[in-house]
Amino acid sequence: MQANLKARQQGQGWLVSFAALILLVAIGAVVYTVLNGQLTIKEPPKKELPVATFTDDGLADIANNLATNYLSASDSGRKEDIQALANTLSNLKSNPNEAAKTTLQQLRDDKLSDALSTLKAFALTTKSKRDAAKLWVDIGNIENLKAKSDAISSYQKAVTLDADNINAWNRIGHIERQRGQFDKAEIAYQNVTRLSDSKSRTEAVSLANFGLLYQSQNKNDEAIESFLLALSINKELGNVNGEASNSENLAGLYRSQKNFEKAEEFYLNALELYQSSNQIAKQIETHSALGSLYQTQQQTELALAEYEKALNLNKTDPSDRFSAGLYSNMGILAQQKNELERAEEYFNQSLTIYQTIESPQGTADQYSNLAILARSKKQFEEGETLHLKAIALYEAVENKQAVTSQYTNLGFLYTAWNKKDTACEYWQKSLEGLAEAKHQSRKDRIQAIVERDCKVLDTKVEADKPVTVPALETTTDQTPSTSTELPSTEN
Repeated sequence: MQANLKARQQGQGWLVSFAALILLVAIGAVVYTVLNGQLTIKEPPKKELPVATFTDDGLADIANNLATNYLSASDSGRKEDIQALANTLSNLKSNPNEAAKTTLQQLRDDKLSDALSTLKAFALTTKSKRDAAKLWVDIGNIENLKAKSDAISSYQKAVTLDADNINAWNRIGHIERQRGQFDKAEIAYQNVTRLSDSKSRTEAVSLANFGLLYQSQNKNDEAIESFLLALSINKELGNVNGEASNSENLAGLYRSQKNFEKAEEFYLNALELYQSSNQIAKQIETHSALGSLYQTQQQTELALAEYEKALNLNKTDPSDRFSAGLYSNMGILAQQKNELERAEEYFNQSLTIYQTIESPQGTADQYSNLAILARSKKQFEEGETLHLKAIALYEAVENKQAVTSQYTNLGFLYTAWNKKDTACEYWQKSLEGLAEAKHQSRKDRIQAIVERDCKVLDTKVEADKPVTVPALETTTDQTPSTSTELPSTEN
């Protein structure tokens, strides 16, 4: 089965891959020549900077800060991008050249443009094509923080200089997959397969890559086959991280298919592996994923237990944003159990954290949750105030769909408050924001209310649900696992 799958991945695509590579080399050679001849690069400062010492924790902080500042929390490739950035920071730390150290300090200070200028100057003066290619991969990983198209260009320079740079091909595949350019992603992933030894970690990465590509194309049977083969190789190699990551891939895929039993099985397998290797952060993430899985199935007590475990583990290395998301989800569960005081406590804990870390989106979400809770307690004035606060914050971050949801919720609030004329005004505002086809069922529900005589609105219409906030922003069903990002030592 594995041979057949690998043959499919390498088969007819070889001609396409070869042709694409020739074209890529030709284009890249021109681009690189132009860069070398005409691009004005800002020279590194003449005055020597004090060389900072960076610990592993320090590098992790830089990566997290840059990700928070530049990467969207909802981006499906966020996990991969953060790992690639972490690899680059590690490469810069181990590089003895002063330009690498300067770049690292500039990234620490969030001076992205300066960091890119310094590293590009270094790359363009590096005589070894292989070494220069590695630097262009790192440049791409940094450029990806702002523009994926710029990142792709840098990765292409890398494979122009060194057609066997597996990390560059891997990154091209990831970003093209994220952009929905599946044909280009397949060509890149075929090159990862070409450069992988049989039964190696890189072959397992290659198989996981194709699993994610198939999943993106809704080819779920092929995706499961690829993930299982990757899992088998990693298990044989004793690669705990790879095995756990493949298990997470399978859990997420089965969950998307609503095969909750299989999803639970693979989440538990991943959890056991992370516990065996004492990876606290991954344990927290997996407990959170299990809690979300149980919450989806309305298994409230199981969900609460998993969230509590995640919170307790998070106390050893606290992440405020993570805790805020957990408290929010726990509030929703308590509300579903009609434990309104407990729910209010959780929502307020979440709100306080989001306000402390200055997250407008998270703060608005909790205002919304507390507003719905206030309506349940018939505290209508408080609910109105909270909804309006949420709207102001959502408008500030240009989240139009969230604003529409608040209009809908205000309609329910005013209906329960017997302010039916005002309710009708907000139903109409809500309809105006539900123009896209994907919102049709919700639009139909509101339209049915509007078409009736608003003076006799049915107060028993099902209200919108509270805002479910992912406990960990990088943990979503479709988020690729970090096992698809090659380690920096292979760069």
